[in-house]
Amino acid sequence: MDNLRDRGHCVRHAILAAKLPADLEAAIVAAYREFSSGSRALTDVAVRSSATAEDMPDASFAGQQETYLNVQGERALLEACKRCFASLFTDRAISYRTDKGFEHFKIALSIGVQRMVRADLAASGVMFTLDTETGFRDAVLINAAYGLGENVVQGRVNPDE
Repeated sequence: MDNLRDRGHCVRHAILAAKLPADLEAAIVAAYREFSSGSRALTDVAVRSSATAEDMPDASFAGQQETYLNVQGERALLEACKRCFASLFTDRAISYRTDKGFEHFKIALSIGVQRMVRADLAASGVMFTLDTETGFRDAVLINAAYGLGENVVQGRVNPDE
């Protein structure tokens, strides 16, 4: 495992040291500027990761990759995106894939950028397109609580369902 961890460390640092492709960087910045249009201040966003293998019957990759909250400004947003990509190769993510028998370079990752909510004025949470206890697919399950959704995801609160 140490050799694999060392390789993951090298891949993670290579991603962090690299420059994003120009077309990707331009698309991220353009979308962020659209988010911020009509506002005097820069918009705070959440930068979230989603791996292609999430929510499988025998494995859940939810929470394995990084999420960054209250990101403000174009440079900070681009850096948070790179850190999300690099989080595919944290020790935790590598260990989980090894335990579940997934090939490390067969997992893809997408990043979602969402406008932050005022946690002091709103509720947030998590929506599942199946019953998480039974696997029944003809249901929508929403867990929510006042404040940030991270509190629900990390089990810090007992959410409404």
